[in-house]
Amino acid sequence: MNTRLVLKNEARQALSYGWGFLVFREPPESIRFSIQLIKDLGLCGPEPLLITVGDVVSYNFAAYGRSDVAVVDGKTRRSMRIQGVVAANSYNCVNDPGTISQECIEAIKSAIEEAKKDRKSIVYVDGEEDLLSLVALKECPLNESWVIYGHWKGFLCLLPCTEFFKRLANVLLETSFEKE
Repeated sequence: MNTRLVLKNEARQALSYGWGFLVFREPPESIRFSIQLIKDLGLCGPEPLLITVGDVVSYNFAAYGRSDVAVVDGKTRRSMRIQGVVAANSYNCVNDPGTISQECIEAIKSAIEEAKKDRKSIVYVDGEEDLLSLVALKECPLNESWVIYGHWKGFLCLLPCTEFFKRLANVLLETSFEKE
């Protein structure tokens, strides 16, 4: 059975906040600053896996840094089409707005497993990828990776894959969604 998680209305506001380290700079400076911050903090090793969620973030990290796993839906808030993110492996899934599909959960898990073997991966989402940063954080390799996403207000959110942030992702997934 292919279930999906549907975001509860009362949880929308809580999930609209930025989490982790927030970077208020424009690309390419935001990417360079983020990569240096990740390196300087050393929270997840010297060469952590970088998982980017969102088209602009994924494109900018691919252009000015690196992205090991990119989760994109082919458009931005301004409906502009973004291209230029390439990877050895690609996965496709469907994810309606305000939901998390089992198909996308499996695609992200597979993409991360391939990236752990030094095979860059991209997940193409037919629909909306916004909530999938929670899945990426739940599935990321503990103490070996970062999840990076663009906030709708225009800044970057950098989340180290630590026990705290993995626990936060699990709590949010369990309390902010209903199974359908």
